[in-house]
Amino acid sequence: MVIVNEITIKIIRHAKDGESIRSLANRIGYAYSAVYNWILNLEKYGVIRITRKGNRNVIKVNKNLIYKKFIELESAISVVEKDNEFWKLVRNTKLKIRFVRGTAITIWTKGGFITGDFYDKIYFLEVFENDINSLRKILEEKNIAYTENKLISSRPLVYIIPKKNFKIEKVDGLPTMSLNELIDYCKKLYLDNVLEQLDLLYNLNLNERYSEIYTNIGK
Repeated sequence: MVIVNEITIKIIRHAKDGESIRSLANRIGYAYSAVYNWILNLEKYGVIRITRKGNRNVIKVNKNLIYKKFIELESAISVVEKDNEFWKLVRNTKLKIRFVRGTAITIWTKGGFITGDFYDKIYFLEVFENDINSLRKILEEKNIAYTENKLISSRPLVYIIPKKNFKIEKVDGLPTMSLNELIDYCKKLYLDNVLEQLDLLYNLNLNERYSEIYTNIGK
């Protein structure tokens, strides 16, 4: 029997030692019969043990290997759900925001160049100073982590960069720094591989400029 499903994940995530099955069912929002049935199945794998206390069926949690794997899976699912929620927020918000740095690189190259930060679900977001408090509140309500100075371990992570004013260019519906700004950013950091990707996508004639530079250096 497949024991990994939405109900069993919630059971393992929220179950407390000494709690009744009915109390747990009420907290996680499923019918008593469904929770009871899946707890019986989890008991076969040594994850949870049911004991009788008076007229109640009481839970005892055993944090064995299977329990730990469930927690890891729940954590991974949570990251994906929050990540999807973040991108939905960005596409629909009326706040003045835009992606910059490595996030803008990935967006402008249409995934042709995925930065390490983007792969790790760290997103750099410039935010109009007057909108920062509103964004903080929204992220906190959705339990999405953010920072304004140093990186933390939570994922996804929104790196907020306050700014007084900026222009926004939409790329596939996403608010992003302009292509010219991104090119300047890449040049300053000597990101030639990114510039090559941008050149292929947008016919910027950057390769010709590089060829001239390399030719002149060789003379």
